[in-house]
Amino acid sequence: MINILDAIYNIAQREELEIKDITFGNNRANNMGEGLEAFIKDSFANMFDEPDKNLRNIKYKQVFSFQGSKRNPPDLMLKSGPAIEVKKIESLTTELQLNSSHPKQVLKSDSSFITKKCVECEEWTEKEFIYVIGHIPKNTNRLSSLWFVYGDIYAASEETYISLKNDIATTIDEIPDIEFSETNEIGRVNKVDPLGITNLRIRGMWLLQPPFKVFDYIHNYEPGKRFQCFALIPLTKYNNFPESSINRLAETEGVTISDVNVNDPDNPVALIECKLIEFKVEPAA
Repeated sequence: MINILDAIYNIAQREELEIKDITFGNNRANNMGEGLEAFIKDSFANMFDEPDKNLRNIKYKQVFSFQGSKRNPPDLMLKSGPAIEVKKIESLTTELQLNSSHPKQVLKSDSSFITKKCVECEEWTEKEFIYVIGHIPKNTNRLSSLWFVYGDIYAASEETYISLKNDIATTIDEIPDIEFSETNEIGRVNKVDPLGITNLRIRGMWLLQPPFKVFDYIHNYEPGKRFQCFALIPLTKYNNFPESSINRLAETEGVTISDVNVNDPDNPVALIECKLIEFKVEPAA
């Protein structure tokens, strides 16, 4: 089964780290986000240099069970493996825009945010969740850094976010003389005007601090490098990867693997043992 170590290894073999600007649509920022998703898709499938679209589609079908859309997470799901959410940022310190979908430790098949096709694409009830954040500086198509972070060391338990949403919805519902209805978002207020023809959607915009800031106490980001890749993997997951994947990546030039401890998102005084994988490329001579 393809795993995150294989994807990092495939990226480490690349000399070309530009992100293709997907041509459909008029919004370049969104198109570069689509291009980053395609790059990540190819990194897991190892299809960077395959020009035959038919062969690419066959390999994608072998590796992935689902590919999402802009409106519904996740962006990708590995067969019998984690769900993957890809985010593009133009600055290392830019917050990740998760929109109405709160941060996730794992992806559950009973989530109201995912589609029926996602639920039925394979037999599953819960999947590990990996955030992949690509830093593409503004007005460039150059991938400057890439961050892989597992959700269970990045996000708090689902109850943290659901309880806040419910508290806000309850407070709104207690406002006198309004007609409130529950939705997948925070809620909806109906008939807010005398004619009863105007409704108000109340949606959340979840923002998540980028890993550059969240994990600044363990990574060694070097601004002068041409490209840098960081991956934070809980030790319990790392130890379950095939030995062949571990050894191949460890022997790759430019890759370092170290032991680190990160704060537990649900209890910051507790620590979670992790492996930090770093891959760095020197600037062109």
